[in-house]
Amino acid sequence: MARAPDPADRRRNVVTVTGAGRGREAELGVRLAEIQDELLAPLSASKRDEFTALLRELLAHHDPAGPATAPVAD
Repeated sequence: MARAPDPADRRRNVVTVTGAGRGREAELGVRLAEIQDELLAPLSASKRDEFTALLRELLAHHDPAGPATAPVAD
């Protein structure tokens, strides 16, 4: 990430993702997928979908910003 003063308002900072940051995000995405596959290995594809939908529903219910802001898959 890179941070620089906002040219329009010097009190603010503008934060941008660098090439290295995008590369790290991609690496972590691959690792996350590997961990999820390992964790959910005993479940069929349909059970995985059902499980993640239930987790999203729980998350939406407990989201302090309110359930309207959290994505819920049906």
